[in-house]
Amino acid sequence: MRSNAALELNNSLNQLWEDYRAGDPVALDHIFEKLMPFCLRVCAKTCGRYIQENDDEASIARLAMVEAMDKYDPDKGTLPVFIGQIIRNRIIDFKRKERKQGIIPFYLLSRDTSRLGQEVEDHFYEEILDDIARRQEIDKLKGLLQAFQITFEELVTLSPRQQKTRQSAQQIAQIIAGNELLSGFLLKKKALPLKELEEKWLVNRKVADRYRKFIIATALIYLFDFPYLIDYVLPLKGGQENDN
Repeated sequence: MRSNAALELNNSLNQLWEDYRAGDPVALDHIFEKLMPFCLRVCAKTCGRYIQENDDEASIARLAMVEAMDKYDPDKGTLPVFIGQIIRNRIIDFKRKERKQGIIPFYLLSRDTSRLGQEVEDHFYEEILDDIARRQEIDKLKGLLQAFQITFEELVTLSPRQQKTRQSAQQIAQIIAGNELLSGFLLKKKALPLKELEEKWLVNRKVADRYRKFIIATALIYLFDFPYLIDYVLPLKGGQENDN
């Protein structure tokens, strides 16, 4: 998980955990709100199918969260990972009791059954949290792009595929994001400041025109600090496709 997102989440949850232990009656509700998407993903990965909030597994996850809050020790790791481990164990116990082991993914059954669900690496949960954070950034970016009348579907077909061209377009986006006047023009006019870019920054007008939508999307990713989406706009490695 990227350090800033992980640190922010852990700090927030730790404060809520301290409030809960101190007797705050609403702290648990706030924890449910923050972590329920994560908990549903843990359930889904454990069961091998999509889990909704009205499923039995979701109810088990809520009970497991309360159990985890009561048992958590900050010296033994992060709260999301600990909650995830408890949920996974309780879901597996539930499936065993129902004698529906076929629902459990085979990779779980390949482990020592006496310790099933206990040998869990942190990255299992960090991957889930990354997915959630990435989805949140995607939704926010979609909202921003609507003002520019740009859709994600367009970006797929209009983005530069050749590495050199993609790098040039990315550099234009970086120039815009790093300059207050240029970024202000972009956000206010909902257009690229092409004249300024060409005259003062010697930007290739042809590249800026052709890949306008990609450049705008990339500039917004930089401006609004979407770390999980940065990889999607970096130059492709060894790109051989021709943009012409």
